[in-house]
Amino acid sequence: MHHLLVTHSYKKSLVALGLTLVCLPITTHAQIRSELTRSSFETTLSNGLQVIIREDHRSPMVMTQIWYKVGSTDESGNITGISHVLEHMMFKGTSKVPNDEFSRLSRIYGGTVNAATFTNYTNYYQLYPKTYFPMALELEADRMRNLLLRKQDFDPEIKVVMEERRLRTDDNPRSLAFERFKWISYPTSHYRQPVIGHMKHLQNISLDDVKQWYQKWYSPNNAILVIVGDVNAESALRQVQKYFGDIKSHPTPVRNDVTEFENIGYRHMEQNTNVEVPNLYMAWNVKSLATASNPEDVYALTLIRSLLDSGISSRLQQRLVRDKKLATALSVSYDPYNRGDSLFSISALPVTGVELPELQKAIEHEVERLKTELVQPQELERISTRFVANLIYGQDDIIGQAKMIGNLAVNGLNYRLMDQLPQHFEAVTPEDIQHVAQTAFVRNNLSTLYLQPEKKATK
Repeated sequence: MHHLLVTHSYKKSLVALGLTLVCLPITTHAQIRSELTRSSFETTLSNGLQVIIREDHRSPMVMTQIWYKVGSTDESGNITGISHVLEHMMFKGTSKVPNDEFSRLSRIYGGTVNAATFTNYTNYYQLYPKTYFPMALELEADRMRNLLLRKQDFDPEIKVVMEERRLRTDDNPRSLAFERFKWISYPTSHYRQPVIGHMKHLQNISLDDVKQWYQKWYSPNNAILVIVGDVNAESALRQVQKYFGDIKSHPTPVRNDVTEFENIGYRHMEQNTNVEVPNLYMAWNVKSLATASNPEDVYALTLIRSLLDSGISSRLQQRLVRDKKLATALSVSYDPYNRGDSLFSISALPVTGVELPELQKAIEHEVERLKTELVQPQELERISTRFVANLIYGQDDIIGQAKMIGNLAVNGLNYRLMDQLPQHFEAVTPEDIQHVAQTAFVRNNLSTLYLQPEKKATK
């Protein structure tokens, strides 16, 4: 590959990414990998824009994503939800691409465009046939610096956001209760703030607030451009330099802290609301890859999630749903790639007649078993094989690859970790599982919510 004559430094590396077909559970780790390698390229432009390009020539498509390092955790005071409001406004046009022309172009040229706001970031993506890759870059660069924020667009759009808040949260008792639950499960971190924002804040956010937010955070030095697909890295970089290279950068605000105090103490809340059946929520404050002193603990925690809930043969499903018939449904979640500390969460619906304290006790018993009994090697092998297969298969298309690259990079992790994750998960031992269970699943890290149906008034 010829070296580019550019004024900024860059580095190249070939990295391997295994592919898989979902196979039978007895499939070995070695069998789920192929020998296909993909060329990846990383650089930072002189204005601070981080660029990651990954070649994948299996189909003539290109995924272009831009990830801004701003989300709901960066909001303070009375402007919760403003990152999401700005995301909506980013499709309202520039002088060059007015009104809804951005979306219209995608329909004309066979593309797909969308965006999402999360706690740690806001990302925008465009999926186009490779012929229109330069157009995707031009469109994204244009709205990074030239967005028209007009009252005629803002007034109806803020109403759309408020209606979204009503439908997804205010009119959904479970969502509203979980939003409140986050205030005790994240007592010091801005993760407790809802991405959609509080209604009273949405009602008072002004167009000037949105303009200031755009000017503060939307800068090339606060963004990551991810390109995956049928491109040549060197020629793609020339196009990136053409459209983004002259955008001026500016200092961005210091981001809010997203770590939690340790051993805060057990927290519990109860709420009666308009639900048909009781709901149990449990959440332990735990570390992520970005905050853990020992990354192996995070890999073990991730596999514990699968041990407890990854199909009908997983521990909680088998023992509490099928055998003991204490729950009708269970779900376990954990995000190891968070920018700050994370939550290890379990939600459950009890069988009729089972009280929530009884169900909580049964779940805690299964968690305690992880502390006192070593997981059998065969069980761990089965879980890790399935997990690694799904991990690799999830990155088999350019959308999955771009999402993983951006998610790692925007949360302060090296994107090349995506190619190393299978080995890290394969290396987890029964002793690792036991160790992290003993340190993470302690009562002082636990929050619980009992969501009960409202008591009907008697005549």
